[in-house]
Amino acid sequence: MFKDLTTAKFKAGKGGDGRVSFVSRNARKLSDGGVGGPGGDFYVEGTTNLYDLSFIKRDEVFKAEDGQIGGTNNSTGKNGSDFTLKLPVGTSIYNLNGDLVHRIEEPNIRVKLLSGGKGGKGNLSFKSQGLEALYEHTDGDLGQELDVRLELELISDVIFIGLPNAGKSSILNEITNANAKVASYAFTTLIPQLGRLDNITLMDLPGLIEKTFEGKGLGTRFVKHTKSAKLVLHFISLENTDLIEAYNTIRTELKNIDDRLYELPEIIVLTKTDTIDDIQQIKKAEDQFKKLNKKVISVSIADDNSLDQLTTIIKTFFN
Repeated sequence: MFKDLTTAKFKAGKGGDGRVSFVSRNARKLSDGGVGGPGGDFYVEGTTNLYDLSFIKRDEVFKAEDGQIGGTNNSTGKNGSDFTLKLPVGTSIYNLNGDLVHRIEEPNIRVKLLSGGKGGKGNLSFKSQGLEALYEHTDGDLGQELDVRLELELISDVIFIGLPNAGKSSILNEITNANAKVASYAFTTLIPQLGRLDNITLMDLPGLIEKTFEGKGLGTRFVKHTKSAKLVLHFISLENTDLIEAYNTIRTELKNIDDRLYELPEIIVLTKTDTIDDIQQIKKAEDQFKKLNKKVISVSIADDNSLDQLTTIIKTFFN
């Protein structure tokens, strides 16, 4: 199940306690307990290998390692290991007051979010205070902690839109590394699907229907994931009896859902040309949109040449 919102607890490691230990020298009992090791720090890092937050259970605790107790002979305890939580690019980290703590904008950048606690002092640190301080020591400090709300807004360059069963997922799979579910029924795509074409990220949105903006079908909950998009590919199946009506249905939904998405540059992609035997019928379909001053291309997953043309159009837009 796709998850773009969850809560969790982040904890840096506690510092190790100072040690109480002794060494005998010339019949005297001398303090030699060392300082505890510092607790591990807590880091976050963006990754493109994760597409949602479903790997995080609600209120799950992520924690760096605690430092170890100080050693004998004035040796310092072992440092606690740092912890790095990898999160999808586009994840915002908020505290429970709603303040933004950090937003992950790019992959492979490691940012320290919380510091581990300092180690406590061993009894050797108190030797100057006389016999009464032989057993004196301090506990390690607690590491910093943070209760968080994680909210994901997927980052993409190109948005695929269209009525259900327009062939968007099949084409995404063909031209990128995506593995979106494909079937011959509506609403196969229930969550946003991402794919990469060179350095361009493409997103297939769940199919829109009439009055999606009012909550019908799968609703508008995924629209927030379109904020970074720069291009819309509008997919229309040639199986539709009225292509212009199908086009206008989606355009009306976009207008009602989000003005920015509505105003983005748009390319019409007429799909399933393999279902049409008459080439002139395909040309006639293209001409309907050219008369509206729309850029249009006809494709089929069974026609590699048409898919190559589509990828060239996408790449050219971003060059």
